[in-house]
Amino acid sequence: MEMSSNSSQTKFTKIQFQPNDIVLRKYQIVNRLGAGGMSSIVYKALDTTIKENDFLANKDNKYVAIKVINRDETWKEAEWIKIHDECVTSQRVSNKKNIVNTYEVDKMNNGNTIIIVMQYIDGISLHAHLEKVGSLNVRESIFYFSKILEGIKELHSFNEKIIHRDLKPENIMLTKDLMHVKIIDFGISSVVIESSLNDKQIITNEESIFGTYPYISPDLKTMSRIPKNERDKYISIQCDFFSLGIIFYEMLMGEKPFKSADENDQGIMDLPLKYDMMCISDINPNIPIAIENIIFRCIASKDNDLKFRYQSINQIIADLKAYTDDIQKASFAKLLKPKNERTFQLNKTFNVQEQKLKEKFYERHWFYWLVFVIAAIVIILIIILSILHEL
Repeated sequence: MEMSSNSSQTKFTKIQFQPNDIVLRKYQIVNRLGAGGMSSIVYKALDTTIKENDFLANKDNKYVAIKVINRDETWKEAEWIKIHDECVTSQRVSNKKNIVNTYEVDKMNNGNTIIIVMQYIDGISLHAHLEKVGSLNVRESIFYFSKILEGIKELHSFNEKIIHRDLKPENIMLTKDLMHVKIIDFGISSVVIESSLNDKQIITNEESIFGTYPYISPDLKTMSRIPKNERDKYISIQCDFFSLGIIFYEMLMGEKPFKSADENDQGIMDLPLKYDMMCISDINPNIPIAIENIIFRCIASKDNDLKFRYQSINQIIADLKAYTDDIQKASFAKLLKPKNERTFQLNKTFNVQEQKLKEKFYERHWFYWLVFVIAAIVIILIIILSILHEL
């Protein structure tokens, strides 16, 4: 085990594990899997308490994933408490459909490092899968989206609703055969006691905006500007619905609906308040308007569009089922918000280097100089040959 410090000013020691290190007295580190949210590190580890004969029947039990979150000196006490809530939340949602199981949570390093032992998923994230294939067809997208909805339904079905608040393709794991889905990472989830749409109590700490900006509901940016005792109305299941809509769009289109030169800029959260998503069916006629309407209702954020918002996860599931049950009938669907009523983001950003690579060789600026030089050389040679011929 390594204990590192970035500088003499670092207040909290950072813990990192090496292969063969023993964690919590029984988990042997195999290798590092990668980085997670909140600068966490995720490792694959062997559960040494499981004997050889035990895991022959179920090899999935042999390994676990261990997430290590080291407290950063920039985090306020309230933020660290918020992050620590994952320990409680992740244990509550174990053994639920399409949600990763959490086996054990603990703290070490004087309470400044959180250790979360979770189910190891032998597969890849939805993000990695999309990077590999680009986008998915309608059938594939619905297949994964329906499983994600089932998982979120479990979270929203608790008496004290759990709002994930960090749904994104990186937090959706696909098994190796690409047939099963597991939702991971409840580090910034909110717990809500809700007796009605207008009567709810937030029982987790909500001091700051956490999450990945392109997937965060604009509601939460509004929340950060108002007094804490008035924030309850902004923490709602709509936070997850917005993220779901962005994920569904991304699966179908291979990109996000709102563009920004820097996705780490909080300003991207303002875009859904100013612009509408492009008409998907115009870009890809193979994507039905009925599916586009589901996405629209998930991410509706402009004042005039709030009436279209979903009020429960069951409404999304019902609309998706209505489409799959009668695709022919769904083909007659009309846009909930007509194209002529939408405002589109015209100044779409693009990657300069990527654009250069896509240019044809004859579109490059140097091509014309090359043609000029070659032409000049040819003319000079012709003149020289003509002079020599006359001699």
